[in-house]
Amino acid sequence: MIRRLILTTAAIVLASAACLPQASATVTAGPHFNSCGYQVTGDGVRLRTGPGNGTVRGLLHRGDTVYADKAHGDWWRVRLAYDSGSASGTRKTTGLRAGTAGWMAKRYARAHTCMQTD
Repeated sequence: MIRRLILTTAAIVLASAACLPQASATVTAGPHFNSCGYQVTGDGVRLRTGPGNGTVRGLLHRGDTVYADKAHGDWWRVRLAYDSGSASGTRKTTGLRAGTAGWMAKRYARAHTCMQTD
């Protein structure tokens, strides 16, 4: 009787596990990102803690340079480039420090043109 109860319970647990949704990778790394970075094309573009409507870390402004390394749908994880006009590395217009990472909508980024120096 106990053996039958154990086997029935095990069968139910295994069947339940098979019905659960499988985990999927939501963030993808890709070599398709521009190694020269991207220029922010909008003013007041929100830099978020995650893709979507997550918490805002700060604002990016037209002309800021960011480097993307991951994607999730229409969102890119980016890192803010160093502002050569600031000795402290803090952006004058946003207060964000150089190297601050977050997520932005990719429609507000335009690829920089890489210059080859020979």
